[in-house]
Order: sequence, then C-alpha cells, then structure tokens
Amino acid sequence: MKPSILIVDDEKNIREMISHGLIDYQVTEAADAEQAVQELDKGHIDLCVVDVMMPGMNGFLLCEDIKQYYQKPVIMLTARSELNDKRQAFEAGSDDYVTKPFSTEELQFRINAVLSRYQLSPEHLKLGNVDLNHESYEVYINDQTLYLPRKEFELLHKLMAHEPKVAKRDVLITEIWGYDFDGDERTIDVHVKRLRKRLTAAQATIEIMTVRGVGYKVQHV
Repeated sequence: MKPSILIVDDEKNIREMISHGLIDYQVTEAADAEQAVQELDKGHIDLCVVDVMMPGMNGFLLCEDIKQYYQKPVIMLTARSELNDKRQAFEAGSDDYVTKPFSTEELQFRINAVLSRYQLSPEHLKLGNVDLNHESYEVYINDQTLYLPRKEFELLHKLMAHEPKVAKRDVLITEIWGYDFDGDERTIDVHVKRLRKRLTAAQATIEIMTVRGVGYKVQHV
C-alpha cells in the first residue's frame, strides 16, 4: 500500500504541482488547517507537507497540533529562507523544511528520508527503569510520566535505539533537526544538558555519556 501524504497549502496550483509529482504516494489535499484536521481525523495519513503562510491558523501552529495530537511527521514549506523561519519550524516540531521554489523530486527525496526514519524507529524501547513509547510520545520512569519537549524526546529515542553503540553527533543533528540544518551545532549540547537534568530529577537509572569527538551514548547505571 502506498504511503499517504497530506498536502496543506492554500495555493491550489502548489497542491496540484505536488500531487502530480508524487506518483509513488497516495496524496490528499487540504487548503487550510481546518481541512487538514478533518483528514487527519480519518486516521489514514502517514506524513504531512504543510505550508507556513496560510489564512487562519498558520503552518507553525498547525505543525504543533499535528505533533501533539496525531504524532505524524511534518515537512514544512515556505517562500522565505531566513534562519528565524527555520528555527520556528524546527521548534514547532517539523521533521524537515523546504524553501520555495522547489522541485517535486527534491520533496520526494525528503519525504522518503523522513518516512524511513519513522519506519525504522522502534516504537517501544526500555532501558533500566526508562520506558519509552515512540508511537504515543510518552516516557515513563518508575511508572511516572516524564514530560519531554519534542526534540529532547527524539534525542532520547535515538540514543536508546543506538544503545549500546555511540550515536554520532552529526547523525543525531541530521536525524533530529534535518540534514540541511544550518543553525548553531551547540544546539544539541544544550538539549543533552537539559535532558540529563530531567533524567536525574526523575531518578532514571540511565545516563547520557559524552564520547569526545564522536557523539553520545546512553547506558544503564
């Protein structure tokens, strides 16, 4: 069965261009956030391509809702390439970011990459007293829920999925922030530091180790 892609853009010509180009997918179109939610409620969508600038609810807010309520991957589209827009997209939980104009071939490459990351990710992981469910985006420690921001959750998931191996720093940045992320590489250090504090406060029996010059690994203690 072909993966189902939801295209959310208020410009009909953009939706049609994308639909005609994604011949390997089953494509559904929505002109705004309200229509998008109606399609998502049907439960058949695998990935959303969302335009930033739309009437009513903008793409950033829609992306946050998709991540919070539907747990679907999102690729954002925008006519602007400013770093601030990219930062907003990733902070909203976007899995990737494409600047207009773009080719449908490039978009297809990105869709394939994002879907591969999701499909290859184990849904349920357990290490020590930490129980992580990637499908519901929940983390439990001693049967208590640990609430994590989106990027910290993905970081913990990647580290636990790699255990006992070292997760390379550049690979983590690519998988979590997107392969064309051009922000400050210290972003990952900040997220690791915050995640360590949350795990310690929750009395987790795992710790994140820094492997100098390589990346990070998680281990049971």
